[in-house]
Amino acid sequence: MEARDQLIGGGALVRSALEKLAHAKHTLDNATYTTATGNAFDSATGQLAVLVGWLAYDSDLHPVARRCYADALALASEADDQDLIVHTCLYAANQSIALARLGEGRPHHALKLIDRARTLVRGRPPGRIHALIAGREAQAQGVLGDRKEFERAIATAWRELEHAIDYEPLEECPQWLRFVARSEIRGHEARGYADTGEIRKGLDLLDASAQKERGTRNAANDRAWAAATYARSGDVCAAVAVGTPVLAELENVASYRTLRVLEPVRRTEHPAAEEFRERFDALVGAIRRETA
Repeated sequence: MEARDQLIGGGALVRSALEKLAHAKHTLDNATYTTATGNAFDSATGQLAVLVGWLAYDSDLHPVARRCYADALALASEADDQDLIVHTCLYAANQSIALARLGEGRPHHALKLIDRARTLVRGRPPGRIHALIAGREAQAQGVLGDRKEFERAIATAWRELEHAIDYEPLEECPQWLRFVARSEIRGHEARGYADTGEIRKGLDLLDASAQKERGTRNAANDRAWAAATYARSGDVCAAVAVGTPVLAELENVASYRTLRVLEPVRRTEHPAAEEFRERFDALVGAIRRETA
């Protein structure tokens, strides 16, 4: 499902993924197994719940995503799986930060989840987990508008990533952390600078991130952020020029998360954005039908 998500987006997968999660939970409740097997099954189902939560988040199904993350935390507690708790906290924090940017959540909640993850991994050797925790904190501080704390956190994220690259071979890294690369931290940095008022610096970094991003889907998300940032700065023509190719990609990849990033371009009252608005609205309808 992770591989297919990169190709076709969460909206095309979320319904079948929820069915798989329901089947796994039903099996846990009704099967007979040893304690060791039960704990392993709890952990595996919890990892599945985090992935399904991500797909729901990508599909703008936020209450569903929260339920999946709650399931994952409960299963992690049953299995005494600290890595699963960390994994879930960081994905749930990402959702809280995204909602806070839309005025629908609080970054303080994300910071609590990030602190819990940090406490659980304190003392571990250099690795991508430390970079991701610092990157998530930088995201939250950026949304709060705290320039000093954002810059401190993003500097820590870069330092931890460089240590991880030196000391943690990618093949030894947990699968769910392998996306933590320079392009990922650069994207957090770009959005954080835009959030704290340094629009030009944020745009330059977003452009660099989109060009160096390994995954087409993540590069599209970076370009969507660049388009939205241009729209907020008042440069409508640049916003439409950057955002229109993203709409074309979203016609093949069902990601309402990325589409919502483009809402500032959609709200622009300018003749240059008329065709963009029409295509945007058509995509909203198509994705909603697919996830209904």
